Amino acid sequence: MKKQFAFVIGTMAFIAIIIMSFVPPTKAQGYITATPQYITATPSGGPQIMPNGWTPSGTPMPAAPTNVQTVAIARKAEPFHSPVQCTSSFNNDSAWVICEPGVLLNASTAWTIPGTDQVWHVNCPEGGFCYFSMGGGSIKADGVIISLLFEKGVNYLVLIRGRIDDGIVDSDLNITAQVYGFKPGHAIWAIMPPGAYVSKDWFRQQLVTSTTTGGTNCGATGCSRVKVILFDVDSHFFQEFEVQANWLDNWKLVASN
Repeated sequence: MKKQFAFVIGTMAFIAIIIMSFVPPTKAQGYITATPQYITATPSGGPQIMPNGWTPSGTPMPAAPTNVQTVAIARKAEPFHSPVQCTSSFNNDSAWVICEPGVLLNASTAWTIPGTDQVWHVNCPEGGFCYFSMGGGSIKADGVIISLLFEKGVNYLVLIRGRIDDGIVDSDLNITAQVYGFKPGHAIWAIMPPGAYVSKDWFRQQLVTSTTTGGTNCGATGCSRVKVILFDVDSHFFQEFEVQANWLDNWKLVASN
């Protein structure tokens, strides 16, 4: 009887150890759960939210832990649609932000090509846009971390629409995006002026650069694929498209909320 009892106790202890090994880490084990939202553009094309993203010291993590379950991102509201008539777009899905007549960057625009491996801060202006071209890294905007995984033959074009202009003098609705985890010298970004849309023709030229000369990424002949990430600060609405180098006007929507 005593041997049987000891065997039962030993078996239960072994099962308890196995179960405990699958318990998710706690704060004391390395990270704080539940904030902020975390979008990951994956090779399969699915931006996702990781329910963590901060270290206990308050600095953003370069990547989400692999043992954290991903969940679908929830938009806060419907994205604002400008009353300005859209006359030409790539498709109906992206026409809320990329369309004609739209704003563009002229030759005098100051591009940022960061040469140091650290967190950079970028203004996403009220009423305007901020634009990024990079092979990978992370962008944090309004509490959402957009994680761009490095893939061979892929360049990311990320367009973030800032808060809608409230028309009030001295009311500053600019937000500061944080960019990190990129390859220094091979990422580029800029602030775009206020307007209803970003010019379709200008954006197409960025696709041409990504797939021909390559810009700061992909080498002399460019990338074979481009992933376009669109994000709206006010509503947290996002979309991910994939574009092939030989068909720049055909955008495949692979993820959206």
